[in-house]
Amino acid sequence: MIHAIIIEDEIHAFNHLSNIINAHYSDQIKIIGTADSVKSGIELIELNNPELVFLDIQINGGTGFDILDYFSQNTNFEIIFTTGLLDYKEKAMDYFAFYYLNKPIQENQFKEVIDRYLSKKSRFNLENYLAFKHQIENENNTIVLPTGSGEFKVLKLDDITYCEADGAYTTFYTLDTKEFLTSYNLAKFENLFSQTTFSRVHRSTLLNLRHVKEYSHLDGKVTLTNGKTINISVRNKAGFLKMMKLMNFSLD
Repeated sequence: MIHAIIIEDEIHAFNHLSNIINAHYSDQIKIIGTADSVKSGIELIELNNPELVFLDIQINGGTGFDILDYFSQNTNFEIIFTTGLLDYKEKAMDYFAFYYLNKPIQENQFKEVIDRYLSKKSRFNLENYLAFKHQIENENNTIVLPTGSGEFKVLKLDDITYCEADGAYTTFYTLDTKEFLTSYNLAKFENLFSQTTFSRVHRSTLLNLRHVKEYSHLDGKVTLTNGKTINISVRNKAGFLKMMKLMNFSLD
């Protein structure tokens, strides 16, 4: 059973959301609490440690982003935004939200999102993050990724070319062009790899700088050792160039 909370300050929106969940997912998702403000939302999350948070953006006392900022170093829950605001989808991606649902929430779309969430979640054991952390800190050269159905894949960090966000999940890409999906968002791996050669180069991309073959100032793209090209965002360009120069990589 997945423990979920709803942070919503509009009673009709809350009722609509909870009714859909109870009608279709009562045996899979349990609503363990509700809140209608930034303060009560933070307290509710700290008290209950939910796996899934349905989060409105415009709430009493601030925004849903204020809650996520509070938990920025310890976000152990997935986020599905439920909002009537249309202009924050891009920002929501920066917070690695699983999905961004616009009000009024359509039942069919909501079910599609939840079915996708349940399908992905069933493939992973969410306790594996501690194992990831232990390995990186103690060996600093390999990571074990659960690949579904109880199977695992051991990857050398040097064989990973980049990691890419997929909502609340992350896909690892290797030198031999294989892909491995994991059940943690990119922010967790960015923190996990903070003492390695991985660097955020885009809001959705964590790049292993060891595999940068060349960089183009003209279009802001890097070519990797396996021929793959990656975009460097304007916001991350300065940090990327600094890291590459520290690694004695010529960018002139």
